[in-house]
Amino acid sequence: MEFKLPYGLRNNELLTIEDVESGLTCNCLCPACKKQLIARKGAIKAHHFAHYKSEDCLSGLETALHKLSKEIIAKSKTFTTPILYYPNTHYEIFEETEIPIDNVKLETKVGEFIPDIVIETKGKKLLVEIVVTNSVSWKKLQRIETENLPTIEIYAKYLLETLYTHKDFGLKDSLFQTELVSGTKYKRWLHNPKINSIKKNLKDNYAELKKVKSFKTEEIGYYNLLKIAHLKRKLGKVAKTKENHTPLLIMTVNLVTSVLRLTINKYLTKD
Repeated sequence: MEFKLPYGLRNNELLTIEDVESGLTCNCLCPACKKQLIARKGAIKAHHFAHYKSEDCLSGLETALHKLSKEIIAKSKTFTTPILYYPNTHYEIFEETEIPIDNVKLETKVGEFIPDIVIETKGKKLLVEIVVTNSVSWKKLQRIETENLPTIEIYAKYLLETLYTHKDFGLKDSLFQTELVSGTKYKRWLHNPKINSIKKNLKDNYAELKKVKSFKTEEIGYYNLLKIAHLKRKLGKVAKTKENHTPLLIMTVNLVTSVLRLTINKYLTKD
C-alpha cells in the first residue's frame, strides 16, 4: 500500500490534513526536509499533503510518525508492554502488562546507542524503538542484547495501514494514540533480561542449549538438549541411522518441552 503524507508541520506543531485548509493556505512544511507543502483535498483522491514545486521526499512520513509517537508516549501516564514469549516457542513468560510512566526521555544515549524513546518506570528503564520503514539493525540489536537492555519495537507502519482504513491520522483521542499506548498488536520484545536469566537457569541445571544440526528446524524447533547426561542415559545408545532419527526426535522434543515448562514455572514462582 502506498501512503500519501497525512501530516504537515506548522510552527513546529504536527497537524493532520483534516486540520488545515486546502491549498497553500495550509501554511505547512514537510516534517523531514522542511520544504513548503500544499494541502490536496479534492473529491476523488484521499486527502494528503504534497511538496510544492519539488519532488516528495521519502522521509516525510517516517519523520512525522516518529515525532508523533514520541509526543504521544511522552504525554502518557501508562504504557502497555506486549506478551513476552520464550524465544522460538509459544510459552508465555509474562502477559501483557500496563506499567506506570514516571518519566520519558527522547533520543537519549543509553550505553552505546541512542533509542527513540526511554521510558523510566519504578527506577527501571524500558527502551522503545519506532519502526516505519526499516527495522532495528542487526548491529543495534547486538548492542541491545550485549548490554542486556529491555527493548520493545513498535511497528508504526502497520498501525498506519489501520489509520488509512479508518481515516484516522493519529492526533488527540485517536485510534493511533490508543493503540500506541495501550495496545500490543503492533509491539514486540526485541530483548528482555528475563530471558537471559531463564536460559542461564536451563544451562546451569539441565543442559547446554544447542542449535539443531541433526534434524530439520521446522520439525524440532531451533533448540534441543543433546548434550545432557541424563538424556543419554534415557535414550541409551542410538545408532546414527535414518531409521533411528524418529524415536530420538520424539523423545528429545518431549524432554525439551518438559524441561522448558519446568524451568519457566520454577523461575516465575521464585520471583
